[in-house]
Amino acid sequence: MTRIMKQHASLLAIVLMASLVVLLMCHYDWMATTATTSGRHRHYTRSLQNLPIVRSDKLMGVLQTQGEKISQLLNESAHTYFCPASQEILHQHYPPLDYEACSDTSIFHSFPFNGGMTNGLKFLLLGALLSVETGRCFTGGTPTARKYFEDTGLRLNHTRYTNALRGMNNSKLVRIMWQTTWGDTRLRRIESQTFDFTNTTTFGYNYPSNPQVNGVSLKRDFMRRFWKLRPAYRESTCQALQNETQHDLFGKDYIAFSVRRGDKTTEGFKFPTMMEYIIAAQPVMEQYPQMKIFVATDDCKVLPELRALRPEWKFESQCDYMVADTNNNGFVLSKLNHLSSDQRDLHFRKFFVELYAMAMSKVFIGVSYTNVAWFVYMLRPDGVDKATFQLIDVKTGWDPLDQW
Repeated sequence: MTRIMKQHASLLAIVLMASLVVLLMCHYDWMATTATTSGRHRHYTRSLQNLPIVRSDKLMGVLQTQGEKISQLLNESAHTYFCPASQEILHQHYPPLDYEACSDTSIFHSFPFNGGMTNGLKFLLLGALLSVETGRCFTGGTPTARKYFEDTGLRLNHTRYTNALRGMNNSKLVRIMWQTTWGDTRLRRIESQTFDFTNTTTFGYNYPSNPQVNGVSLKRDFMRRFWKLRPAYRESTCQALQNETQHDLFGKDYIAFSVRRGDKTTEGFKFPTMMEYIIAAQPVMEQYPQMKIFVATDDCKVLPELRALRPEWKFESQCDYMVADTNNNGFVLSKLNHLSSDQRDLHFRKFFVELYAMAMSKVFIGVSYTNVAWFVYMLRPDGVDKATFQLIDVKTGWDPLDQW
């Protein structure tokens, strides 16, 4: 009898412990789904160790002490680079590069344009800086890319390229793969390293104001000479951001969410939940409730979820103006080639609006596993504190921005 009673007591203890665990789980689940704009949300953020505590504390301090300066920098960029009143104003501030102006004609660089658009442009930009440093001409980009951007290198029918390809006029073609510029932190131009571009003349580019410019500042400066949308696409992009009946974001303070899904599952990445985006934005929205949130995403199904989680917040997205069958249910690179010319054009028009909106946002909240984030970070004006660029998939003390 005593042994049976002990067994019953042990069983009862197990049941009680299990019940306690269930109650605790229900408690945290309730907090996740019902936390409002009160301080409970911040408590919830810190109570779950598997959620990243992004630079929210530093971000709020930066917005309070540098908010006006950041708005001025973004507004200046909007009027001189992103959406100038004319092509003349754009080229006055950021003159086109002269890709024929290279001193070493014995070597001609070729940079393959691989992967998605921002992946190809990232490595093309890093390669172009290598060409500036070595005084060599290069070719890069594709006919599709040239439809949307001003030229980013000499074309494949240029005499210098064809001579190098054939080994004529003592010229040699050197193909440089992406591993060369990405594997070497000096050629990747990371922030902790400095460079002297004060006396370079290749392509008519130099950085005259600082012989010890850090890598990120150098890339941002070069980006504005290197990458420009063609006028028709720039005008349609800016119209979408300025139009009061569409987004009406131009010259205003807002948050941008970057939600990348689609074929990133094949690379083993785990997508953050929409609640994680909400948690990251919560402190900003508590302090600045008038801000809109622009959602840039390849998966338009996230919009109803975000709006259900925070119906009182104003979410904007190009998803609200898109037609079906333009690769917006999770971007898959292989599907892009199966789109018709008109569908592909709509896809990229949406993407350009998103790029501009993310780059001009007061606060960016996104993920590190997409090249879009790298490209947007380099498009943002120099001098905007990196605390305004939140990467919510990073759950350790390591900061990818230090290696970009």
